[in-house]
Amino acid sequence: MPKKPKRPSEQRTVTSVGGLRASRAVDAVVPAFIQWCKDTRDISAQDAMDFLKPVELLVMAYFEVAPSSVATEFAAEPFGEALASLFATMDEASGGDDEPLMFAHEAIHLFLEFLDEAGIWTGTQEDYEQIHDLFHMDAEEVEELGGMDLPEPPSAEQELAALSETQLAKHLTSLLQWLGDGKQVTSTGALKLTEIEGAAAAVGLAAKGAGRNAKRQLIPGFNAEGLEPGTPLIVKTMHELPLLSKIWAALEGGGFIDVGSTKAWPTPNVEAMLSPGHPAHLAALRGLMANFLSVAVKGEQDWAPWVAPAAEAQAGLLYAAALAGHTIPLSLLENPETLESMGMDEFGGRLLRQRMAELEELGLVTMDGAVRVRPALVPMVLLAMGGHVEGGGVAGPRLPGSVSGGPGPAPTHPVPLLQLKVAIEDTKPPVWRRLVLRSDLTLAQLHSIIQASFEWLDYHLHEFNVGGRNGTNYGPLTSYDYDDGFGDPPQDEAAVTVGQLLNAEKDHISYTYDFGDNWRHRITLEKVLPFAKGPAVRCTGGRGMGPAEDCGGAWGWQNVVAAVNDPAHEEHTEYRGWLGMEQGETLDPKEFDREALDEELAELF
Repeated sequence: MPKKPKRPSEQRTVTSVGGLRASRAVDAVVPAFIQWCKDTRDISAQDAMDFLKPVELLVMAYFEVAPSSVATEFAAEPFGEALASLFATMDEASGGDDEPLMFAHEAIHLFLEFLDEAGIWTGTQEDYEQIHDLFHMDAEEVEELGGMDLPEPPSAEQELAALSETQLAKHLTSLLQWLGDGKQVTSTGALKLTEIEGAAAAVGLAAKGAGRNAKRQLIPGFNAEGLEPGTPLIVKTMHELPLLSKIWAALEGGGFIDVGSTKAWPTPNVEAMLSPGHPAHLAALRGLMANFLSVAVKGEQDWAPWVAPAAEAQAGLLYAAALAGHTIPLSLLENPETLESMGMDEFGGRLLRQRMAELEELGLVTMDGAVRVRPALVPMVLLAMGGHVEGGGVAGPRLPGSVSGGPGPAPTHPVPLLQLKVAIEDTKPPVWRRLVLRSDLTLAQLHSIIQASFEWLDYHLHEFNVGGRNGTNYGPLTSYDYDDGFGDPPQDEAAVTVGQLLNAEKDHISYTYDFGDNWRHRITLEKVLPFAKGPAVRCTGGRGMGPAEDCGGAWGWQNVVAAVNDPAHEEHTEYRGWLGMEQGETLDPKEFDREALDEELAELF
């Protein structure tokens, strides 16, 4: 029995544009392979599936060099070429670790034995014997059989020079330099609004944190196209700047910054990144760039239904383009039939092209007639894309502050609409919103709707509760550290819909935001309405301004309102400056703009 790898998750199959046929071809023999493994090798079903992962990579590489659509027969010469190509790329991506290569070698050998012993092999006996003999050859013999002329890998000096010249490397370095000894963050790890201008400038963006009454300027695309040159974006959270958010996540995930409850600071690893002559400088740059790619391509979990297919296709494009130096014609990114085969419509294709353009702007790919991965980036792409597509989205690290799950495609059958009243408890004057939304939205989506409804900035933790003290709690599982006093984990808020918890009039649940200020919301189902075409959520009424973050709860907000409107109040100047209020501006706690909220909810969906 072949030895399993220590980290089988790193050996997962990658679904690529050119490799979708490979996945289907392997899927066709999965049941027979699992049964054969159990009967003849005493291998469990889970282990058998692990062994099929490098097999799918091999089949994908084979389909690139031979006209075939099945995984039960191979011609010897293209098989040798595909095997040599796969082993070369795996060896380069593994950084000298032989274990993944050895596991792939044994897994593919096992699969070939299965085809023969189970009587499933449909090729010629001569081809089978030649291919079987490959597994008793050394690397030079395999390369010779495939007729491969593998390029010499770049020297460390050449690789370092190529990586350092990319715009991404410059952004990474610039942001670490800006970080200095540390900067202020919110309790969720996002940079505070006062820090955004400097951080954005470090990665080539013009943006500012919004004052209390500033209108949000959402970015139409990753590079804010459509705005006048030099016009700063006004944002209410760091995560409205996708490029900054991704780079920040890459630095944190790569161990270059530590993020506490109030401050982010550099780790000792930063010295290697900021010191070009440091012996670990190249390794630091490699790791950070691979981490960024993983975050940028596979880390997004937006609830819009077109994002997951675009992310899946992008991962496949990059992998296919990196594998053996293949190029992908740009025409594929605009071909309706190709887009449809990947589960995308025209809008999804436009998003895919925009995501690829971001990588081009950062210097990671070129798109002059075809998509090509820059040679020095090939190992990082293979390493970063070494995941696979799971269910409705692409597996990978999660961006801090991003939305879990999502409504997905429109339902295939009409679903009831729910009219909810969401009221913040203990507020004077009362603050509440009336919302009509689809019953199949998840609690994770309802959280984001509530955040928008009250102009919260998602800086703090939150939780839903059903049934009071002894009831059930729901929350974002990745946001809690249960070893540090938070107790038992809640149920996953992305796995339950609003309609599952609220289905009869007067049913209610609670939602608490910011366990310090303790903003408790009572969510009551007022009416169950028949399905009607239209937005997934809309606001039909409401009252009161959403209280400011970190003001001390309901009582603290009353004090802030009194202070900013009373020139004689001892905290008048302090609180007006804190809220970013202009001279002569007043604050009306009863103010509420339903139409503006409706527009913002439409942007969320």
